[in-house]
Amino acid sequence: MKLLLSSTLQLALAGIAWLDTSCAFAPLLPATTKINGAQFAATLAPDPITENSSDDNTEGTKPTIEFPPPLTKVQRLERAAKFWSSAIPIVLSYYSKSAELLVKEAFTGVELTEDEEQSIWNEQHSKGARTLADTITSLKGFYVKTAQIIASRKDLFPEEYTEALSDFTDNVDPLPVDLIKAVVEKELLVRGERFEDIFETFDEHPLGSASIAQVHRAVLTEKYGNKEVAVKVQRPSIESKLMGDIANLKTLAKTFSETLPLDYYTVFCELEKQLADEFNFVAEAVAMDRIYETMTKDENGYPCESPVVMPRPVPGLVSRRVLVMDYLDGVPLSRAAEEMLKKGIKPDSPESQLFGRRLLKSLTEVFGRCILETGFFHADPHPGNIFVLEDGRIGLIDFGQVKQISGRERETLSKVMLALDDRVSDDNPLI
Repeated sequence: MKLLLSSTLQLALAGIAWLDTSCAFAPLLPATTKINGAQFAATLAPDPITENSSDDNTEGTKPTIEFPPPLTKVQRLERAAKFWSSAIPIVLSYYSKSAELLVKEAFTGVELTEDEEQSIWNEQHSKGARTLADTITSLKGFYVKTAQIIASRKDLFPEEYTEALSDFTDNVDPLPVDLIKAVVEKELLVRGERFEDIFETFDEHPLGSASIAQVHRAVLTEKYGNKEVAVKVQRPSIESKLMGDIANLKTLAKTFSETLPLDYYTVFCELEKQLADEFNFVAEAVAMDRIYETMTKDENGYPCESPVVMPRPVPGLVSRRVLVMDYLDGVPLSRAAEEMLKKGIKPDSPESQLFGRRLLKSLTEVFGRCILETGFFHADPHPGNIFVLEDGRIGLIDFGQVKQISGRERETLSKVMLALDDRVSDDNPLI
């Protein structure tokens, strides 16, 4: 009897293994990057914001905002216990179901047809997916990123899991706008400056709320350019929570190391070391500029038009936990099909096929050039980070996870791609 290892354990760990190619990387600051002393000092701050007070420069009548404190030791233990109490039963349910089918076949002598077997496992996937989705909804943190990866890889995971976890792609438990503004004030305001001195308007409802940060649309005052921007704000105390989640996954991977197809424990150890860079928005701003420079110059160094639209950070409004950048007017790729249907564009229509070709061409050029020319590339291209703009162009956001590969690695990858292009079939790989 074929044992399908599509359990939560296999799903979560295989998904995170894919993240190994997208570990955060802190690039060196180029000479053209403008970061003031306060911003540089902020990059060195090791601990998340935990103060239970508003900015010292704000009006005395302004209400105090309580910042969520880091998890206590007891809370971390409770969180780990909830994870284990949910994950292990799902894992064991696949083994018990497989054993049940084997025993039934042995006693009855009747072997299930392929369709009957698939139906049984589909039902098992549905149960496991619902339990996993409920657990992630409750725990949030790094498990949300796991859900995002699984939802984006329909080629690797059962449909029941990708569908159940698809809601985690764009919006996750929004924080109150007062707390968001308080973080912005502490990170960006200088003495004597008010929130209204930077932002002319600031939307209360977020554009998106993910596991690490929340993004709001705003308009800057004339002092800062009087333009429409997106303000990315890190969740208070999120760093300790996510790193604790990785520790739980490391323990799980080590416990079941002998039954897993890959050494996931080593993957999590490496991810644990590098994920910390994703909490540094100054590094993200630098990565954003670096990739923009790559895509706006041709192979000879002359200016050219980028195949995708990328936001640029606003000088003077970047810190470790707040990033103010250009606003892109559009919808994430995860909701593009829905928006196209609203406009009367059917999936099999010529307009839809034209868009698909444009999307593929744009992303191929961006990632092909970045990976093969400089080796420095955006390493988290899930559907929530790829935008379809109102004018039909493709946008790319969230440069928190980037990767640098060496010249030798780029050469090896090029040879592999050429070999795949030359192959005829699985039985006849060479011309």
